[in-house]
Amino acid sequence: MTKIKINNSVSVENPQNADYFKRAKEKGIIAVQNALPGMITTPNINAPLGALNYIRPKAIEVLTAPRVADKIATPQKNGNWGDKVVTIKLKEYTGKVSPDDGTTTDGLDAGTNYSNTPRGVYYYTTSWHATDLEEATVNSFYENYRADQAEASMRTLAIARNNFFFNGVSTAGRDAPIYGLLNDPSLTDFKAVATVNNKTEWASKTPEDIYNDIVAAFSELNVQSAGLANEEMENGGKAILAVASDSIAQLDRANTYGLTARVKLKEAYGNKLEIVAVPQFNDADSSSDVFYLVLIPGNRETVLNSYVEMARAYPLFVKDSVTSQKISAATSGCVVQYPMFIVRYNGIS
Repeated sequence: MTKIKINNSVSVENPQNADYFKRAKEKGIIAVQNALPGMITTPNINAPLGALNYIRPKAIEVLTAPRVADKIATPQKNGNWGDKVVTIKLKEYTGKVSPDDGTTTDGLDAGTNYSNTPRGVYYYTTSWHATDLEEATVNSFYENYRADQAEASMRTLAIARNNFFFNGVSTAGRDAPIYGLLNDPSLTDFKAVATVNNKTEWASKTPEDIYNDIVAAFSELNVQSAGLANEEMENGGKAILAVASDSIAQLDRANTYGLTARVKLKEAYGNKLEIVAVPQFNDADSSSDVFYLVLIPGNRETVLNSYVEMARAYPLFVKDSVTSQKISAATSGCVVQYPMFIVRYNGIS
């Protein structure tokens, strides 16, 4: 891995960050609109060259750093700026076997089902402004106020994109839906975890009980997928246990022997199970914290974390003593490609 020295106190296009700027363009993180056409095909940031004056490398790192949603599904660019609807292509492998008597040649054929899922695009924006008085005040602390404002805008966009992945967007008159992981209609209903001593809450259960709740989820996942979940886990797949952040500490509560649910899960599944804390899962269903168990097959994506553009920085606007800039983005939310590989439970709080 090549390391690049950057100076976060100056802009991306500053000569001190020339190597970083070049690498960011090559990787499709930045596209400069008045550069040669076709240089970048899937940028995260589109901007006129001048607009990058106050965007520092730190702001880009904030925008593109993995958030909770990105730990469940890798961000994927679909569509182009201006699209109202994006079409996600899905495919499902099918097939059955038939008896072979050594002579029959007309056995049942395997097949592939193709389908298209339309999803809407939601455009959202934020902006920053700075007055000469504000800049003079902040500059006395040796800070770059405009750059800090641009960084705050990037952070705001990143937080919003993360939230849209979980909750989707509901607006009147939309041609196509934008779902989130919490409300995608293709998923099965929430199931309640097992009742022990008349209680389902993890705070009232032993570490063994909590562990058994998750084992039961694995079992349900296998039943729901007709055995494919277990097969995928044995052949390079992994699973993500996404737990409400208010309840995830219960995985580390120890019994009198020092045993925790997390330790038992590690013993059973090793590195094939990743545990993620999700704030959006707090009180997410029936005033209860929830957890999801998501199987990720070795060569497919169970869930798409779909965006059109992470950031689109517009030219700086100067009026009298005020400098401002609009920065926009667009998302198509969460797309569940394989509902059979997701189970979800409530009642843990």
